[in-house]
Amino acid sequence: MSAPARAYLDWNASAPLRPEAREALLRALDRFGNPSSPHREGREARNLVEASREGVAGFLGCGPGEVVFTSGGTEANNLALAALAAASPRQIFAAPRIEHPSVLRPLEALTRQGWTARWLPVGEDGRAELAGVAPDLGFGALQAANGETGALQPLGLAAETFGALSIPWHCDGVQAWGRVPLCPRALGCATAALSGHKLGAPTGIGALFVRSGTPVEPLLRGGPQERGRRAGTENVAGIAALAAACRAAAADRDADARWTSELRERLVAGAREVFSGLWVNGPEDRDQRLPNTASLSFPGLEGEVLVQALDLAGVAVSAGSACASGAGGPSEVLAAMGLPPWRARGALRVSLGPTTRPEEVERFLAELGRVVSTLGGGR
Repeated sequence: MSAPARAYLDWNASAPLRPEAREALLRALDRFGNPSSPHREGREARNLVEASREGVAGFLGCGPGEVVFTSGGTEANNLALAALAAASPRQIFAAPRIEHPSVLRPLEALTRQGWTARWLPVGEDGRAELAGVAPDLGFGALQAANGETGALQPLGLAAETFGALSIPWHCDGVQAWGRVPLCPRALGCATAALSGHKLGAPTGIGALFVRSGTPVEPLLRGGPQERGRRAGTENVAGIAALAAACRAAAADRDADARWTSELRERLVAGAREVFSGLWVNGPEDRDQRLPNTASLSFPGLEGEVLVQALDLAGVAVSAGSACASGAGGPSEVLAAMGLPPWRARGALRVSLGPTTRPEEVERFLAELGRVVSTLGGGR
């Protein structure tokens, strides 16, 4: 008798490869020419890259010349922040401490170089407040959505606040693309990051929106690829797969949001039945959170222990951002929200996707009940 299929409920860490992306990836592997070469093989590869750039630009709501292909969201965030810092006349930035590590670590590096950090306050609901934004800033940063709590950030207010002061700002849109509407050009931000594997493209490919007129000094120096903004031979197959994933995500976004939202509500309600002392972290208002994400705290239990026990039971969840795992302490995000350490230590993140099945949610709830009972928690 075969073992039951695993339940994968960690989509915010990485999404399964979309069929459309897989097909585009396999087709593009035959385009082996270097896009910078003038011969036919090179031209074929270049044509595919530029056609894909137009597809990604359509998804981002910008012009093709405003798209820079990168190795993923981390490089996109680092490239954006380095560009804004290099162009800034003042060494002061503003950002909340709920940002992804690929934003926080570069910002912390700036403080070691003499920059002043103005850390924006964060409410208990996980949403940043813009009270610290002032005319003396060099630049700002605000994510679109938090990958741990699902909290959607006040981007409209950010656009208004930064725009009124003519302060350039960066938006890490990695967790929002394909789940909620997001248009960096309409928001007036200078840069915005995209990661392919959150959308169902392969790992190792991403993009950065760079508003026309925003200067960018490359992190990787070498050839003139990406209009001199990112050196290195383009990942042709990855770029083609990213464009395919973007098209599919755009077409399915509203239906996917409704599906995952319904499953999330069932999951949270079921978890409350299993553990009466459950805390749900993040906004209560569904219009202020990602439709697919639930951050659950189990007082008296350790989130990492729950993750390991559920993994052994065939269910994949996480205790927070995959990029912050192994840090050796409670979630930076939950700490920035002012939550007590016991609540942060007992947190699980469950994130769903378009192909998540109701049976997977029920599997999670059943195994959660067994695990909690074994560990001595519950009602």
